[in-house]
Amino acid sequence: MCTLSLVPKTDGFLLGMNRDERRGRAVGLPPVMHRHGEVEALHPSEPHGGTWIGINVAGLCAALINWYSRPQYPGEPACSRGDIIPRLLACSSREDMERSLNSLPLERLNPFRLFVMGGKSDTIREYRSDGHGIDRVDHPWVTSHWFSSGHDEASATATRGTVCLKASQEADAGTLPWLERLHSSHDPERGADSICMHRNDAVTVSMTIVEVSGNLAAMRYHSGPPCRSHASGTHHSQLTIKPI
Repeated sequence: MCTLSLVPKTDGFLLGMNRDERRGRAVGLPPVMHRHGEVEALHPSEPHGGTWIGINVAGLCAALINWYSRPQYPGEPACSRGDIIPRLLACSSREDMERSLNSLPLERLNPFRLFVMGGKSDTIREYRSDGHGIDRVDHPWVTSHWFSSGHDEASATATRGTVCLKASQEADAGTLPWLERLHSSHDPERGADSICMHRNDAVTVSMTIVEVSGNLAAMRYHSGPPCRSHASGTHHSQLTIKPI
């Protein structure tokens, strides 16, 4: 259950991600620097170490959303989907990331959609794993949004897509304040399909925004529903991108 938004910039990009989880799940930890293999990376994390979004010093950024519209794995998954991104952030090229991804027991993992950007590439690379195989799709370098929902993925996708289209007409569309406002939105109403999601059993638990400009990556992390005041629950971190 997530919303992911990409806004390309002349010398980088903005990436916003709302993480939606069941109430009572352990609270995620704010972004800090981690070392995966020989590569340093900046990302928030689950208490056990997994993550849903991150960027490494090679400038490669990855984000993962669950794919609820595909049948879920019937048994015990081989590993948590949260372990995938730390594994990929240990890589210094898209090619190495793809090899690492394909070495996973994908047929024993719940379905997911993984997005990779950065690394001086002008495409958005998506990997779709449905438990039977994995497909790679390269998307054009344009403002894009993706959605997942364990409640009703088709309904959430349609509603949130309409909200994003409407927001794209706003005067400050594509700016950081616009992206934060979009990911705090209850349009058309506060509920299961709003981007800032609220249900009796689940809620948006965090908002992460990655801003890449030249060789600098900044990560803003808001703990809790982004519709709440950001003053006390927002963490800021930076990473310098450099060739490996």
